[in-house]
Amino acid sequence: MSSSTSSFTHSTLLTRANWLRFNRVLACAMVITPVVQFFIRADLSLALLVDFGLLLAHGILSLILFGIPKVKNQKFTFSMHVLGFRLHPLSPRNEFLLTGYRLAQAISVLLLLLIPGAGWLTLLMFYPSLRMPVSFVQHLKRAIAYALQRRGIKHLDAGLIVCFYFFFFFSNLLRA
Repeated sequence: MSSSTSSFTHSTLLTRANWLRFNRVLACAMVITPVVQFFIRADLSLALLVDFGLLLAHGILSLILFGIPKVKNQKFTFSMHVLGFRLHPLSPRNEFLLTGYRLAQAISVLLLLLIPGAGWLTLLMFYPSLRMPVSFVQHLKRAIAYALQRRGIKHLDAGLIVCFYFFFFFSNLLRA
C-alpha cells in the first residue's frame, strides 16, 4: 500500500495534541479510580500502586508537555524551583503548574530518602513536603474546574467532586 492511499500515517499518533489528550485521560483516571476501587472492592495495596503509577505517568508527561512554572523574565528561581516557595506573582497557568510541581518535589523527597547519604537533601524540599496535602487539593480542584470548563459543564462544582473523591478515597482506606 502506498503512502498516498493510506489515510492514517503513524506520525499522526505522536502529536502534541494526542499527548495532551492522553495526559488528560490519565488525570481523569486518577480522579475516577477511588470510585472504581470502592465498587470492585480492590485490594488497597494494589489500588495504591495503580494510583501511584497513574500519578507518576501523569506527572512526568505534564513536566514534558508543560515544563516547570516560570516567573516573568526569570528562567530559574531557587526559592521556587528548589524550595517550593512562591515569592513572585504568577499567572493562573503557572500557579496551577506550581501546585503540580510541588507535588513532584514532595514525591522526589521519597526517592531521595532511598539514596544512601542523600537524606540531607530532603531538608531543601521540606516546605513542598509539608504543604503536599494543600497542594494536592488545590491542584485537584483546579484541574477538575478546568476540565468542567473545557466540557462546558456549568452546573457542577469542582469542590463537590473533590469532596466525593476524598469520600471514596478514605472509604477505601477504612475498608482495608
